[in-house]
Amino acid sequence: MRRLLIAFGVVLAVLACCTQTRRFSNLAYSLTATMSDLPRYTKLPLFDPHRKSFTCVFQDQQLPPVDPQAEQWYLQALALDDPNIFYKDRAWAQIYDLYAKAAGRNHWKAMLNLASLILSDYPGVPEQDPEIAVRWVEKAMQLGVADAWHRMGIYHQSGLIPGGNSTTAYAFFQRAADMGSPVAMTLFGDKLGGTYDDPGGDFWGNRPIATKMLECALAQGYGDAAFELGYLQTGDFSPEDKARALRTFHEGVKLGSAKCATKLSVEFRGFDLSNGENLIGYIDEARAERYTVLSDTLERYPGRFKLPNLDKVLPLPPAPLPKWDGNKQTLIDAAKAVSPLPQPSSGGQLQGRESIPESYAAVRPSHQSLRVAHGRERGGRANVPGGAPDMPKTQFAL
Repeated sequence: MRRLLIAFGVVLAVLACCTQTRRFSNLAYSLTATMSDLPRYTKLPLFDPHRKSFTCVFQDQQLPPVDPQAEQWYLQALALDDPNIFYKDRAWAQIYDLYAKAAGRNHWKAMLNLASLILSDYPGVPEQDPEIAVRWVEKAMQLGVADAWHRMGIYHQSGLIPGGNSTTAYAFFQRAADMGSPVAMTLFGDKLGGTYDDPGGDFWGNRPIATKMLECALAQGYGDAAFELGYLQTGDFSPEDKARALRTFHEGVKLGSAKCATKLSVEFRGFDLSNGENLIGYIDEARAERYTVLSDTLERYPGRFKLPNLDKVLPLPPAPLPKWDGNKQTLIDAAKAVSPLPQPSSGGQLQGRESIPESYAAVRPSHQSLRVAHGRERGGRANVPGGAPDMPKTQFAL
């Protein structure tokens, strides 16, 4: 009888163990199924570098309306994030709080900026859990924000998303471009701008689509798209090609692109003059100096303002160059539109801002801006490293 009871107890223990194991298996399956439903794991078509068509969609036309109070909080945070103040001395806790309140009312730029702050090492930021950053980006994705899909691609590229890699990243970049992200379009304008396919898969020869994407991004006011488009437009360096590229780079400066301003400062100083590839055909130091001033300022304040009145102080030749007293601020003020930010409660005040989306942080940021140098292969495209596009480690949606 005793043996029978022991045997019965063993059977019950085995059954209990199996039941418990089954419970844990079901829980694990449920958690896995739930994770797979998250926007970060959206199943997307593979990136097709040889696509034959592209439809231009403007991101701004797909976005939800902005809550006025949320916009005020966002602008106050942006004003406190003053490039004139050393980054360690900025009121990051207050900036975070303002962005969080704006994000709580579905302000998509505030959501992306919160994600960047969380992934930063800035002193005073109260939240440092990468999962929270990913969730804010996912919320923006669910609102239909194309730039948020691009940001998630960077998270896949950097390894922030478990299982993410270049293949999944480019699928997200492709979705972002099709949804209207000018940042994603500019990435592909670069990556598809070759004259042949790189055997290593770093770039591809699909210039018709590259051009369409860059034209669409530029039409949305994204200045850095002009930098890539201008290079494609140089073509065989015919007089017509060079004139068109020159106008495109100049337009990029109007839209706030430091890279375009740097490019033109180099061109007006006579770069490639000896081999016939200079866009102007002669040296113009006076214009080069002004483009240098603009480049330095735009790089210091990335995305903060545009220069719609540029032609009044720096028109393209053959227009005569207006007089200038040599004061840098005078040149900037005359070229830009005045659109003051709200007065911050502490810290400095910035003069103007524009809604120019930029590439975003995927990992802990550095604190210096990155000037991108684009070398070009003869008849090819930019020499760029594999992976995600060159970008500053920390960039905010402005």
